[in-house]
Amino acid sequence: MRSSWLASLIVPAALVATLPGCEDNSKEQEQAAGYVLDKLVPVANEDAAQVRRGLPEGAKKLGEVVDSDPGANLVALQKAVRGARASVKDLDIAKSTFFTFVDTTGIALRSEADPDLLAQKSVLSSFPSLKKALEPSAGVVEAWGEMQEMRGVRTGPDTQWVVAHPVKDKEGQVKGMFVTGWSFRRFALHLEEMAKRELLDRAAREKQKKVPIVYVFLVRDGKAYGAPVTPDVNAQAIEGLDLANKTQSGPFRGALEITNRSYGIAAQRMPDLGEGTILSVMASAI
Repeated sequence: MRSSWLASLIVPAALVATLPGCEDNSKEQEQAAGYVLDKLVPVANEDAAQVRRGLPEGAKKLGEVVDSDPGANLVALQKAVRGARASVKDLDIAKSTFFTFVDTTGIALRSEADPDLLAQKSVLSSFPSLKKALEPSAGVVEAWGEMQEMRGVRTGPDTQWVVAHPVKDKEGQVKGMFVTGWSFRRFALHLEEMAKRELLDRAAREKQKKVPIVYVFLVRDGKAYGAPVTPDVNAQAIEGLDLANKTQSGPFRGALEITNRSYGIAAQRMPDLGEGTILSVMASAI
């Protein structure tokens, strides 16, 4: 039922291009989507690199100040988490939506921010592969999945990229792990805001009076995650494009129509955001 309904909203690129007066507009929108995607790819890759570079150093600094019993003083632990992040430049500017200390049983003891929805919740229940980060010789360990307390939005689908590194005391004993990461929908919002600034800057340079509407999505396992206020029908249209197949041989460019508005589409695989993750941009002229 959903597939037939969605098909009624999407018009293949070839058909959009044949509509009267649409050919130039369609190409312009595809170019706008491609322009934004090209700008966002290095930004998103660097955002992920900041977390991977900074977390080992942050975990080391956290281990230098954490109490022998980290859960004995949660106020001090929160201060230590904040301090460890702030003392590492990569982490201080990271786009992470959470930073937390998880003990050796997998329980999140304290996060840097309040309200602390993760407090006393088992991170390993949702991300069992992070248990590797409790091994003394472990480096950065990454996982993808869903945990209610890590959501970036209150309603609708969301998923998370979670990164962990062991926290060892001065004697080298593992006291827990430093955990960070982001909600896909919150990260999509960050990229979408950058996309809007890019289009505004280009409009100013080229003395354009109108700026295209733009939406940014992260696609993983067939689901499209956009910014919190993105219309559901747009995310469903992106899912209907089967970008996993369309990006197998390289970046994809195309067009579609949703509720009588045409959009240019650009998409590219983003292994730095996780194998199987795709970044997609949707642009429409006003």
